Amino acid sequence: MKQYCRYCVWLCVNNAPYCDKKKEFRSKSSCMHANNCKDFHFADVEPEYQDAFGITNGYRPRRPRHSQQIAGQMKLDL
Repeated sequence: MKQYCRYCVWLCVNNAPYCDKKKEFRSKSSCMHANNCKDFHFADVEPEYQDAFGITNGYRPRRPRHSQQIAGQMKLDL
């Protein structure tokens, strides 16, 4: 799962996005891009996965790719 600040429990958004864990202000654009924060904790809110900015379309992870062979495809043994 990719990490976005806007789906993190530690992000507070009043007038400006603020990370409670790191004690620093974040820009809105940096909150909407993937990152590798070690303090990330997914905010699981029901019924919709609403992010900190009020966008209700929520986080939708990618579906796993098919790892099955297509009919008629040859298999390579390495």
